[in-house]
Amino acid sequence: MPANVIPVPVWHTASIGLDVWLGAIAFGASKVAVLTTGEEAPQYLDALREQMEVAQGILGGLGYTGTHLVLLRADHLKDLDQELALLASARTGIPPPARFAVAQEKRATLEFSLDHLIEHAPTRAEAIDLPAASPFGSIEVNKDRCTLCLSCVSACPASALQDNTLLPQLRFIEKNCVQCGLCAITCPEDAIELKPRLLISPVRKEARVLNEMQPYACVRCGKPFGTLKAIESMLGKLAGHSMFQGAALERLKMCADCRVIDIYSATDEAKITEIR
Repeated sequence: MPANVIPVPVWHTASIGLDVWLGAIAFGASKVAVLTTGEEAPQYLDALREQMEVAQGILGGLGYTGTHLVLLRADHLKDLDQELALLASARTGIPPPARFAVAQEKRATLEFSLDHLIEHAPTRAEAIDLPAASPFGSIEVNKDRCTLCLSCVSACPASALQDNTLLPQLRFIEKNCVQCGLCAITCPEDAIELKPRLLISPVRKEARVLNEMQPYACVRCGKPFGTLKAIESMLGKLAGHSMFQGAALERLKMCADCRVIDIYSATDEAKITEIR
């Protein structure tokens, strides 16, 4: 085995990913080769190729020239010797060795690696477009469709999507987004689209507003309890319903407390206690 090749045993070829590969590059490796035995299921190999394409896209977008990730298939030692010799002879652009401590959490190690690679990048684009398999990216919100119901905030497992307790806003922290797509699936208005990419600027780590609307105030007490667009959409959909006519439709413009007060204070309202 060539002197500059360091073998690392793993439980399974698919048990390692971007955190290990980019971490190795950040610590000074010029290439990462994953050796397959021919016993892996095709789905594992497809997933490895997809993730290697993402990692290579990140490195290429940062200006690190050459091929840094390789999926090897060698059935005999002779074939493996030839492959390793070719890899050892082809050096690629690498950054100065990193000095950060590897974290137990994979995402944290990956962020440390990215910060180091970005800091020493030969070129710095504003953003790097990545394949659909990327665990990094942004989302685009169709403001004409979005009613700011915030269903996406409840569905987000990584706290990338957040609300604002003071204003009707949908906020987003791109660093947290893993591109799982749960927000797009959950959105009742089909207003969310995933955008896989790696944003280089510090904005990636800051909360930014994706959509905001004018609050809707209760017609009885004046307290804001929803957005103007959401309430108007609800009124438009229920205006023709037989159960939402007259006072019932007007109560949709009230907050939850005022609706209860209005029902029990109405003189012409039929009470369930009066039904015989």
